[in-house]
Amino acid sequence: MPSRVTSTYLGIARFILPLSLTSLLITLSHSIVNAGVARTSDPEVALAAYALAKSLVMLIENPMFMVRQTVASLVKDLPSFIRVRRYIYSMAAGITLILAILGFSPLGYYVLTNIMGASDSLAKQSHLALMVLFLLPISTVCRNLYHGVAIIARQTLLVPLSTTVRLIIMSSVVFILALATDIPGALVASISFVGAFFGEAFIMRWKAKPLLHNPTIFSRVSISEELTNPVISRFFLPLMVTTLVATAFGPLVNTGLTRTASPEITLAAYSVGLGLAQLVLAPLGMLHQSTLAFTSVDQPESYKTTKIFTVGFVLLSMVVLAIFSFTPIGSWILLGLIGVSPQVAEHALMVMGVLTLQPIFIGWREYLWGILMQQNLTGIIGKAKAVNLVVVVGTLVSLLAFPSVHPAAAGGASLVVGELADCIFMQIYYRRTNVYRQTQQSLHV
Repeated sequence: MPSRVTSTYLGIARFILPLSLTSLLITLSHSIVNAGVARTSDPEVALAAYALAKSLVMLIENPMFMVRQTVASLVKDLPSFIRVRRYIYSMAAGITLILAILGFSPLGYYVLTNIMGASDSLAKQSHLALMVLFLLPISTVCRNLYHGVAIIARQTLLVPLSTTVRLIIMSSVVFILALATDIPGALVASISFVGAFFGEAFIMRWKAKPLLHNPTIFSRVSISEELTNPVISRFFLPLMVTTLVATAFGPLVNTGLTRTASPEITLAAYSVGLGLAQLVLAPLGMLHQSTLAFTSVDQPESYKTTKIFTVGFVLLSMVVLAIFSFTPIGSWILLGLIGVSPQVAEHALMVMGVLTLQPIFIGWREYLWGILMQQNLTGIIGKAKAVNLVVVVGTLVSLLAFPSVHPAAAGGASLVVGELADCIFMQIYYRRTNVYRQTQQSLHV
């Protein structure tokens, strides 16, 4: 018979692995889109244009990224789910309107050229992409709402199921359009991306909505006050700021890289290298769910168990990313599967090599995130992410001043240094909390 600790590790694994698989599939879908776009005419411009448009859209729709955490933390019954849903849908409607204005007015082109520094050819394709990507918040909010329901019910296998549907739709559409039409590459990517998102949202809602009518799924959920809009806002808005700052990394780094000597090559290499690295890094982004679900102040040993599980996950991720970055496997994927040019592949491998250190800091961050969310200390998370952003910008500007540092690799290095600063800031504040003092006293550390 397995020990209690072993059973806990297995329980965490059964809970988190479907969520991590979802992140892997999502990131794989991005690489598949890149592979499809690489087979269109003028692929470097198309890849760079799509990366610019998507980074701008992700920046604006950032509040949707924290919907699943809000549902998992605040929903305790069907009426509270309806309140959260109404709150989130209202926000999604406003975001969609903003993106539609950017996509269908000269304002979007102005932002791309005068603020993000894109060339005329890049901006034209990016603006086309915005005309499709403006629909993204509608599908994102629906998907993430029902992700949260699945997490409450611990039916996390539903999440990769819906993402697999997304992967199938996206792969089919992007290659059909890339190989059988003359549609610009950035527009091909946007159509496949948004269409697949709507398919994923439909499956997730269909499978998870019936769970809301089973009251037993809420037995582990508790909240000390009535769920009103102000209560939701106190939890959600700091997380919204966190994702706003985090999502700003993409546009800011891209803006810096557009001002380098060969912006098309640099942006394409950074986008492709980061996208492939995210196949390994993205699953780590779900680890806060295990800390949120499996730790308790009443069971101090649960923090140690969850921390050990997180460390093991991090070490495995580092090994896999190092294999991709420093063995011929990475070149084979970039040149053979994705189909980028040798010049883009060479620089993308530099980005991936730098990011090999990133799992350490993501794991550290996610462990702390779960604890801070559990204690409703989401304000600390937002402040730490602001520190992260300042350090990323400072590091990128400093590295780009050295001609010997390749710009794409500088982009990756700035993300690593920023994540380290984020973790240090949160750790300092975490050590001041009551939950830290209580667990340390109980564990005699």
